[in-house]
Amino acid sequence: MQDLALLQLLKLCDGPSIAILVILTVMSFGSWGIILVKFRYYTKNSSLNADFYGRFIRIEQFVQLKAHCRQSGDSPLKKLTEEVLLEAQKFSAFVSYDSIQHRASLLEDTIQRSIEAIRLDEDKFLGFLAMSSNLSPFFGLLGTVYGIMVAFYQIGKHGSADLTIVAPGISVALVTTVFGLLVAIPASGAYNIFVNRNNRNEISYYNFGSRVLSLFKRGDLLALEEVAGG
Repeated sequence: MQDLALLQLLKLCDGPSIAILVILTVMSFGSWGIILVKFRYYTKNSSLNADFYGRFIRIEQFVQLKAHCRQSGDSPLKKLTEEVLLEAQKFSAFVSYDSIQHRASLLEDTIQRSIEAIRLDEDKFLGFLAMSSNLSPFFGLLGTVYGIMVAFYQIGKHGSADLTIVAPGISVALVTTVFGLLVAIPASGAYNIFVNRNNRNEISYYNFGSRVLSLFKRGDLLALEEVAGG
């Protein structure tokens, strides 16, 4: 019965109300599409990152990272490591105490650029969720205000405030508010969840980058010790 009542109310909507409902419907489909894609994205990357890191902690030398990347599936951590390896390949084979800090500084810049690129990829489409959560209640309110204006016009036209005249118009007006909230609530909740997830991921990426950098510095120091020992 409630479904039938809702259908009857939708049939009573005029042009402006229908236009607002169409906009809210587009926002709703777009938001849910992004939510499903993002959940799949995070689930996949979490598994790949865990596998990559689980084998990374067993590595003792920087030169082993190249083989580790070849044996691993695509993941943000692998992407970060490959960027570091590409930068390290540009360094001279000669190692000195003066060059260690300079090389580490270059790798730090590479790590930061790589993490920023990963963060941009993870933040993709979140702007649409933010827009939907912010604008959909206002579209719903706009439809409500418009519907109430129409209801008052009907009162003036008929010279009566009888419920049979006013109630249908106000009910139609409130439909847009309901639709607006149905769009805003999941979009707002998902946006906050995803932003919080991305913030935590960013911290873990920086921690991982620090471990890679330590592995590199340790290798340079060992090379110097071997030269000194020789």
